[in-house]
Amino acid sequence: MDVFKELPLKKQVYMEMLFQNCTEEVKYYMSMAEVQENQTLIEAGERCSNIYIILSGKVTGIEWPMTGRPYFFKDYGPGDFFGEIEYFADLLNYRISVVTVTRCRVLIIPVKYYMEWLQSDAEALYLRTKENMRRLISQTADARKYLFIESRERLMMHLIRKYEQKLPLKKVLELRQSREQLSEEIGFSVKTLNRNIKKLEKEELICLQKGKIIITEAGYLKMKQQVAYHISGEV
Repeated sequence: MDVFKELPLKKQVYMEMLFQNCTEEVKYYMSMAEVQENQTLIEAGERCSNIYIILSGKVTGIEWPMTGRPYFFKDYGPGDFFGEIEYFADLLNYRISVVTVTRCRVLIIPVKYYMEWLQSDAEALYLRTKENMRRLISQTADARKYLFIESRERLMMHLIRKYEQKLPLKKVLELRQSREQLSEEIGFSVKTLNRNIKKLEKEELICLQKGKIIITEAGYLKMKQQVAYHISGEV
């Protein structure tokens, strides 16, 4: 299908295989949307009415736990699906919010026709079940690791994500969020955030200009290496 031609080759092949026997209803009712940067694609708690497939660009997933503080937990990109797991689990509403990090092209399929197709296509259902199980296992492992890391490493992980969201457009990134906004995104106090920012500056992993955090390519690579060693238990 031409709609998947902008995906990376490996994902194009997967999508062609997945959709080769999709129903005429799916083909008829699917639609394309251009979504600008920093727009809410899915709002947690809304009725699960559509399946969204990212064709280009990046989005981030946001959970809203009982504390009411948002948890920006993972970035997603071309080939990723949203709304499917909720429907498989008989959940009527979207579990997470999804916000665009860059301008995105999105394929939208009404969940009614999407699920009717999967129920009649054993091969497509198998492909999506296998992919969803892999995604859930990966997310569970990531969440478990996140629970046990220190605030310094949490901050580095967040800064790494921020830098990678803007690649390959920028090699030097200036974060424009206030300290209050950053503390909300990461999930700890402004006092803890400021203490750890000073640590990273002292270690020359970041720079500060008029209070704004500056991340260079060299600093990004050093932080990524340190986080990888910490999570793997090598430090």
